[in-house]
Amino acid sequence: MLKTKAKTAADVMSRDVVSLSERDSLQEAMKIMTEQHVSGVPVLDPAGHCLGVISTSDIVAFIEADQEELEGTSRRVESWFNPETQKWEESTFSPDLLGEYDSVPVADAMTSDPLTVTPATPIAEVARLMVDNSVHRVFVVDDQQRLEGVVSAFDFVEMVAEE
Repeated sequence: MLKTKAKTAADVMSRDVVSLSERDSLQEAMKIMTEQHVSGVPVLDPAGHCLGVISTSDIVAFIEADQEELEGTSRRVESWFNPETQKWEESTFSPDLLGEYDSVPVADAMTSDPLTVTPATPIAEVARLMVDNSVHRVFVVDDQQRLEGVVSAFDFVEMVAEE
């Protein structure tokens, strides 16, 4: 039987978390996500407060909306695997388009007010929060909303594999 009820977010969170500022570009966000093999990155202010999250889904949705606004743009529909939904989806997004967004700040596309928990939050509660909100990560913050870590779906897999 799994001992998840006794564990807390602090017990399973990843502490070495890459982050972005709201002024970093969408191009920089995708570069970091690719290099770090993650599908979402917290967006922090200079004091380390968690302002939002930028995910691959946020970037694709932003670019698709922007491309739809352009009249006369010929767009090719491509299939891609969305790690957020764990499904294959069709999109007019192409990685080649990303260069056009090197000056667009992540603040323009990020999800504000990401799901957060405290280090003392029971891991079962963290799991329920993730399931209920259909997200793959929650951020662990202190009482002043400064980032301390992240609990991702992978952390749950790792926890189960260790038991």
